[in-house]
Amino acid sequence: MKELLRTGATQLLVAAIIGLLVVGTYALGYFGSYQLLFEDLLFSERPVDDSLVIVAIDNESLATIGQWPWPREVFAKALANLQTVAPATVGLDVIFADPSRIGEADDAALERVLRGLSYPIVMPIEGVGERGARVGGMTSDNQELRLVEPLSRFTAHEAVHLGHVNLLLDRDATARRLPLAIQVGAEEIPAFATEVARLSGKKVRLSPSLYYGPTPRVVYAGPPGTVPQLSFVDLYNGEPSALRALTGKIVFVGATAADLHDEQATPFSRGTLMSGVEIQAQATNMFLVGSRLVPLAPLTMAALLLLAALISALFFLFVRRPLVAVGVNVLIGLLYLPLTIFLFNRGVLVSFLHLQLAWILATATLFGYRYLSVERERREMRNAFSKYVSRDVLAEILADPSKVKLGGDEYEATVFFSDVRGFTTLSETLTPTELVSFLNRYLSVMTDITIEERGVIDKYIGDAIMGFWGAPIRTETHAIDAVRASLLMVEALDAFNAESKAAGGLVIDIGIGINTGKVTAGNMGSERRFDYTVMGDAVNLASRLEGQTKSYGIHILVSEYTYAALPKEILEREQIVTRELDQIKVKGKKMPVRVFQIVDRDKAETVRPILTRFNELRELYYRGAWDGCIKLGEQILALSDDGPTKALTERARYFKEHPPEHWGGVYELKTK
Repeated sequence: MKELLRTGATQLLVAAIIGLLVVGTYALGYFGSYQLLFEDLLFSERPVDDSLVIVAIDNESLATIGQWPWPREVFAKALANLQTVAPATVGLDVIFADPSRIGEADDAALERVLRGLSYPIVMPIEGVGERGARVGGMTSDNQELRLVEPLSRFTAHEAVHLGHVNLLLDRDATARRLPLAIQVGAEEIPAFATEVARLSGKKVRLSPSLYYGPTPRVVYAGPPGTVPQLSFVDLYNGEPSALRALTGKIVFVGATAADLHDEQATPFSRGTLMSGVEIQAQATNMFLVGSRLVPLAPLTMAALLLLAALISALFFLFVRRPLVAVGVNVLIGLLYLPLTIFLFNRGVLVSFLHLQLAWILATATLFGYRYLSVERERREMRNAFSKYVSRDVLAEILADPSKVKLGGDEYEATVFFSDVRGFTTLSETLTPTELVSFLNRYLSVMTDITIEERGVIDKYIGDAIMGFWGAPIRTETHAIDAVRASLLMVEALDAFNAESKAAGGLVIDIGIGINTGKVTAGNMGSERRFDYTVMGDAVNLASRLEGQTKSYGIHILVSEYTYAALPKEILEREQIVTRELDQIKVKGKKMPVRVFQIVDRDKAETVRPILTRFNELRELYYRGAWDGCIKLGEQILALSDDGPTKALTERARYFKEHPPEHWGGVYELKTK
């Protein structure tokens, strides 16, 4: 029996058993959720048909046209404007299921426009109560779907067609599949996306049984924003540029504003949800360009899994040294990844995780078998027990290559904090709804600047923003990038305030603190939930600096570490004015830090003439020459209402009356 166990036939039999066990896990759907997450990582951007355009019901449209839901006459006007540009077809992803809250005249206005349309339009139906309905040909029980559909007065027209907007969500609430039809009783309702594609006049592949199957995977072309968008308000106002952009196009109209809650996670999400209307547009794009993702036939996949296990056995059979056999199997196992990606990009889904499981289990088992049987005498002769431990550790790593590890890496980065001054008091004049709207507009402006300047938004803390530069992509320009962004924010604040004041809203001011140093950046949190963030003393100092901007009457305060990282030739070329303000010791820290002002661009010409005198003032202050400091400060203030000069002069007056002990030019902060 012992000799029999050592034969190659036994090793092949062991591998075959392992392969069959893995086939069983595949057939029963084990590890399916992890396979879906892996497949999400394989998605890359794909071509988008240039005829697709989304008319987005976005924040700008809501702010201009008014609170949702809008009157039907708003949509009537927009659809009428489209009449002038002859779109190929329109997908209106808004369900008018109830009579207008405004009255009969409002519904009549939309009905008149729909009756006279010269282009086809698809309106949505949604099946509610899916647990009993046939969805894409699959029946769960005998309960019927309840349909939420447009009023019949809107659909009884030649140009109007109907399509369902149901999506099939996986257990992780990600929209990966689309039923090509839902059936309620004898009525079969096609998918919204397929109807739009069919009516577009373009050649599409729409054979559910032959090409896609009844519930195909949606082949997304890219992350949210991939399909070109323009704002609904531009169409509503009949902007010539918007109308030109829609001429002859396949137009989708739907909500993209986050507050309207029509969005889902997709394989491209990475934490950012995709609006329902863009999901429909990307599904239509899939049909137009002929993309698809179809699982490998079950029998073919089973054969591939069995083959992967047997290949591992063959190397142990013909290679004398077990570690070499393991190494070759690892190389073969790694080759399964490019094979999987190659097939994925050609529309074929291979269960990569089961492939990995097949060869790893076969390799680990046969490796153990060799050491427990054929190699036992050699192991005892070499007397190398410690080596077994290292091999076991290696086998464990190979058996679980996808193990998630939390933690982070160290980066040299620049951290940024901004805060609205006195916002708590200002916000008391607003209702909660007005406050949220105001904050969203302000944060949107500042966030756009941060991202455009290659920064990362870490988090929002009420009206405060935390961001950083230099991670996760390492860069040598993180400090100057943060400074540029801050100057742009100050400029944008003036425009924001002007717009807000004109609308009768609040006028605000901000402070910005910036520091550069070592941080730990990475996914922080628990295994179930974590965020990419930065931590460290450098972060704390940036926050403290932001809090000190008000005391100097300035917008942007940076540490000496950030100042040292700013290329002086760039400061000169871009005419960025800086000046050293003070030496401070923040609460809880032993070492002082010099702080510098980044002067607002619109104040640069005011500050330049007083720079030399201010530097003299600062040196007098550092030396504790209070009388000279006060005298020079008064002279500067007679020329310019300069915040830092005021701050140092007032301190000098106080210290003259209350001399500090052991003055060394460092001002110690008493609060955070």
